[in-house]
Amino acid sequence: MPSLDTLTDRIRAEFGDLPGLKVTFAQACRLWQADEAKCLAALEALVDEGFLRRSASGAFIALPKPQGRAMKAALLESSPTVRCPRCHHLNVVNVERRRASATRPAPFRCVACWRIVSVATKLAKI
Repeated sequence: MPSLDTLTDRIRAEFGDLPGLKVTFAQACRLWQADEAKCLAALEALVDEGFLRRSASGAFIALPKPQGRAMKAALLESSPTVRCPRCHHLNVVNVERRRASATRPAPFRCVACWRIVSVATKLAKI
């Protein structure tokens, strides 16, 4: 039987490796091969620290990582972006793919409204 700290680290790693994992208490005991008392203590410790959440049905679910917005902001800063003229959504442009087709306009589809946007003049400045 693993110690409580080892079990907690193992559960944290499993939820990190499998985004969207949702397990009931009985499933958790079987998955991590732990007795009920130790498994409950580890799961409750992770709930108390804010890593897991318990749903209304009693299942345990990992909360989204707070770095998501920071990672998106870093991506937007490092990549050129183009606003869709119709819906004004900010789209990230793949420069390598656009440079390969530099002889003709480099259109792409806006991820918000699905309109085709031409960015030939804006990418020429990059």
